[in-house]
Amino acid sequence: MRFAVMQDPCDDWLVCDLVCDLPAEMDGRPLIGLTRAEAEQLADRANAGIGGQGDNSPVRFASVA
Repeated sequence: MRFAVMQDPCDDWLVCDLVCDLPAEMDGRPLIGLTRAEAEQLADRANAGIGGQGDNSPVRFASVA
């Protein structure tokens, strides 16, 4: 599992890229300030996309450069 859901100090939720130890990104937007349900859904998508599933794979946008 590369992507994990975490709660921040403001009680919002984020998706963390455990390889980079930074918030994951989608379309240039950090996945922070989410509801728990949003964060869980996005983390599940990202973890399922590991291994490559074409252009819609969340892994493409999840790495932080």
